[in-house]
Amino acid sequence: MLRSKVFFQILKHRRGHTLIELVVVFCIFLIMFSMFALILRNADRDWEIGRGKIIESREARRAGDKLSGLVREANPDWVINGTHYPVSITNNTRIDFYRPIFNASGIVTSLQKVTFKLDPANASRLLMKEGTAAETVAATSVENFFVDCGCSGCAAVTDACPRVLMEIETRREAGFDWESRITLRNLNMTVSAGTTVEEPAEGEF
Repeated sequence: MLRSKVFFQILKHRRGHTLIELVVVFCIFLIMFSMFALILRNADRDWEIGRGKIIESREARRAGDKLSGLVREANPDWVINGTHYPVSITNNTRIDFYRPIFNASGIVTSLQKVTFKLDPANASRLLMKEGTAAETVAATSVENFFVDCGCSGCAAVTDACPRVLMEIETRREAGFDWESRITLRNLNMTVSAGTTVEEPAEGEF
């Protein structure tokens, strides 16, 4: 009888320790699981941010390359029959210029107006329009689009300063900042009196 009581007390005592151990193990497991879930969530968030930044940086670079390639063909101020067709920058958020269109013989037959500007209805979008074609979205998630003449102390793009400064910044955390100084290469090119101009109606874009 005495042995049974002693055994019961020992068993009871062991059960208490076992329950405490289970609770401790459960708490440790819960903490570790929570930490693991937090790490996964942060890793997933960082991956999404990184992926978004890569997409935006590619888009911004593509838009910048497009603008650079087009404006490089321009002249600071084309003149046809006394009418001037200059590179024009408005509020540092819009640039208009004219690029030459050549025929098979390498002769300029027309000038095509090209415009890059922030969307007035959605300032995070950079719009582009070539001639009379429909406008297109050159880049999205834009934090800042800045254009200016690219020489120290300049006031406009001219023969004395045939350079354009362009900057595109995206909206993501630690966003992507793309900057370029573009030199116009057709400074000494002239066009004939019969050259046509393809451009939208005034105020259309």
